[in-house]
Amino acid sequence: MLAQYPWDYLRPLAELASRYDFILRPIVLFFSLSMLLLSLLAYRKKKTKRFALIALAFFFFSVKWALKVLDLFVSPGYFFSDASENVFELIIFVCLLLALFRH
Repeated sequence: MLAQYPWDYLRPLAELASRYDFILRPIVLFFSLSMLLLSLLAYRKKKTKRFALIALAFFFFSVKWALKVLDLFVSPGYFFSDASENVFELIIFVCLLLALFRH
């Protein structure tokens, strides 16, 4: 079957990801909490604004994924909408951008 649109080739991968979403979300939450812990340890060792911003970014990343995992177990639908997720991602990007260009 020939793909009608260029993104049609990604459909099998998207279907595979959605099949394993129940497993992948907790795994990503675990890694985000691990990165939050590492960034907090780095901040404790060297208290700079750069490390504080990185820790803040990973805090928001962890909260976002905690909400996504809760969405699997608590909500019958998606209470954490794409718009809400976009706000979290914007905050994460701003924190990381500020940390990147902080002297």
